[in-house]
Amino acid sequence: MDVQKVQDNIKKVRTAKGVTQRALANYLGITEMSYSRLENQNERVDSIQLYKIAKFLNVDLDIFFNEKLTESVSYNLKIKPKKEGVS
Repeated sequence: MDVQKVQDNIKKVRTAKGVTQRALANYLGITEMSYSRLENQNERVDSIQLYKIAKFLNVDLDIFFNEKLTESVSYNLKIKPKKEGVS
């Protein structure tokens, strides 16, 4: 799977979850501009960032590698409940 598709899927999931670029950028410890460049394929996402994004969005990491993720699928994402005592 190509990196551009992964980055496109990150954006689909983020918007479906109603999360702003600013919120994710703050969580990752980067500027909003840097995050925007990452999402718009001007910078590559690294494995640590990808893991952190999945954790912040409360989704399984493999959703970003789904080649058939569409707007309608990402729109219907459900927020997974947090487990008690797990951070």
